[in-house]
Amino acid sequence: MNKKKKQQKYLCELPSVKKIKKSKIIRFKNGAWQGIKSLPYKDKKGNWISIERFPLIKSDSIKFELRYFEIAPGGCSSLEYHKHSHVVICLKGKGKVRLGKKNYILKYLDILYIAPNEIHQLINPFKEPFGFLCIVDSQRDKPVEINE
Repeated sequence: MNKKKKQQKYLCELPSVKKIKKSKIIRFKNGAWQGIKSLPYKDKKGNWISIERFPLIKSDSIKFELRYFEIAPGGCSSLEYHKHSHVVICLKGKGKVRLGKKNYILKYLDILYIAPNEIHQLINPFKEPFGFLCIVDSQRDKPVEINE
């Protein structure tokens, strides 16, 4: 696997620890972070719909990535599981999360921890957009998608 993956653009792509000289603020204005553009949710087609991904912060000097996702009404993320864990923080609207065989509602500032190998999916059955931050390891395994 010597193929180089296309580098994703992050507004706040921090240099290595030795090179960091300044802190950075990403301003939120008029409903968006300045300089942040949405990217496709995933590189291939799958069992998700109406979801956007906004990469916020990533660096070789830190071991995590911070991303914002927004799911339109009627949309959802993929139904999947993976070895890595991640954290989701609801910032906009509300949404439904499937964890295993159970469903829960996430509301403003609710925090969700998704354990390794837990089957999960984020869904928006509501009339307003569902937006959330996702904190995940920079080095992680590829999700296994489930088709039901």
